[in-house]
Amino acid sequence: MLPPVPQKATDPARRSRNRHPAQSRDPPDVVQCITEGGMTTLSIACPRSPPGRASFAFRGRILIFLRICGATRGVAHCPSGFQSMKTWGRGAIESRASAAGLGFDKDHAVSDDKKPSAGDPSRNKWAADNYRRGVEAIEKKNWDLAIEMFTTCCKLVTDNVVYRQLLRQTTRKKYNDNGTGAGMFGKAKLMGIRSRVSTAKKKADWAEVDRVTEEGLLINPWDAHLLADLGEAHVHLKSLDVAKEAYRLACMSDKTNKDFHRHLAEVLKDKAEFDEAAKVWEQVYKLDPLDGDARSQIASMHALKTTHKGGYDAAESTRDVATDTDKDKKRTAYDDYQTGGMTQSKGLAPGESMENDLRQAIRKEPENVANYTKLASYFRKNKKLEDAYETLSTALQVSGNSADVRELLEDVELDRMKFNIDLGKEKASRTNDPKIRENLAALAQELLKREIEILSARVERYPQDMSRKYELAIRFMRVQKWVQAIPLLQRAGQDPRLKGKALLALGRCFIYDKKLPLARGQLERAVPELEFNVDPEAYKEGHYWLGRVLEELGDRAGAETHYGDVLVVDYEYKDTRDRLEKLQGGASANAIE
Repeated sequence: MLPPVPQKATDPARRSRNRHPAQSRDPPDVVQCITEGGMTTLSIACPRSPPGRASFAFRGRILIFLRICGATRGVAHCPSGFQSMKTWGRGAIESRASAAGLGFDKDHAVSDDKKPSAGDPSRNKWAADNYRRGVEAIEKKNWDLAIEMFTTCCKLVTDNVVYRQLLRQTTRKKYNDNGTGAGMFGKAKLMGIRSRVSTAKKKADWAEVDRVTEEGLLINPWDAHLLADLGEAHVHLKSLDVAKEAYRLACMSDKTNKDFHRHLAEVLKDKAEFDEAAKVWEQVYKLDPLDGDARSQIASMHALKTTHKGGYDAAESTRDVATDTDKDKKRTAYDDYQTGGMTQSKGLAPGESMENDLRQAIRKEPENVANYTKLASYFRKNKKLEDAYETLSTALQVSGNSADVRELLEDVELDRMKFNIDLGKEKASRTNDPKIRENLAALAQELLKREIEILSARVERYPQDMSRKYELAIRFMRVQKWVQAIPLLQRAGQDPRLKGKALLALGRCFIYDKKLPLARGQLERAVPELEFNVDPEAYKEGHYWLGRVLEELGDRAGAETHYGDVLVVDYEYKDTRDRLEKLQGGASANAIE
């Protein structure tokens, strides 16, 4: 027989004071919100430990908080005087969530079945609610809760750049703007995250790249390579505002990385922000004064600004270039008489067509080479490669066989060959005709031969440009001319920016030339220069080939070490796992059943 239940107080005020937190309209206080290793823990303080029959209701309140905050773990702290603490992990929450009519989404966060889908406009309202809570948390300097709220906003509305900016600023405040985030404690986690990003990029799963990079940026919001990966993902997801912000922060974190600046310039170009794109290209040129492409891109941005301002890109005819003022003007009987219902002539007024303006300039000043090169640049940008080649051929004659013009002509020649190869690949993908594939292989060999000829001439013309030496050496390696490639790579390795890649290529040349001790020396020098977060493929390739050389030379322990370095970041890289298991006598294959 159970003892009688004591009668509760009849005083309404006393009843209110004795009401259990699960029955109260006011939610429990959020004490702490911590994200670590992909697990979010929400700590909630309650006035008293929930009694047995009320615990389910109390946990139901916990579930609501978890759903709002996107957490995967709930912790209820008992009042002072009690040493115990009740914790509910994912399993306990999931079972109670199922009983309460709630479910888990893909990221294991508790969510209502009525959670808005990707195209549901109510996602914006839900994001706005989280945004408001995040701003309130910032005012209280509760950085962890603010980060949770803004992270949810970013998941709900992926193309909103303001949410991303707030999330990045709040995360930096959490780490007191130290510039390194979690520091040494986060390095191991970031290694796994980079591997997941690499896997998602190989699968072209850009939504997953977005999610995983954001997870890494919670650990280090200054990580330039994760920011660049985020920018790349949003370029593919057509969220150019977010891509621009990500690449901008990447360039701020690593001011000397040319690739980041190039990608930012391309995004700015796609957004038609040509002045800003030109400034970024100028920065690229400052980083590498020998970069001829950066020089030409600066001029191209100014030309594109003129083209875009005139509306030439989107216009199908000169009629479409008319200004809004012109469109609003009413036509008169005199206008109709002048045109007779059709254009008076094929002549275009100045400013209506960039091509026409440049042709007029050439007719006025046929000796001015700059007008020819500008017209050729316009043709090249619009994929009119035959017209560009013809224009530059004329410019070469006018200039008296200028070396600068000849280089532009050679670039267009290579573009034409690459374009033909692309067409051949497209045709080969639609048919199994072996003759087409043979012709395609012949075109590829012809292109490679022409590239070697052009790069050889430019190496002589620019003896201090190590990047051209490296590119020429790579072409020689493709035709197995190791003797010609080796001295070029030795020179290119003197450039700190190319040292790691040049030494790696040099080691491979010695491998193919059957000089393994020399290969070992070059690869051992190359590996410390290669970083996974800078160039994942070069990092894996360097450790893999050094492992192969050491295995061949009988250094089993060294080979195992470098094979292991590869497997840590890519478990399926080539035949690394099979080779490691063979060295270990197959023990690892049966270690865990």
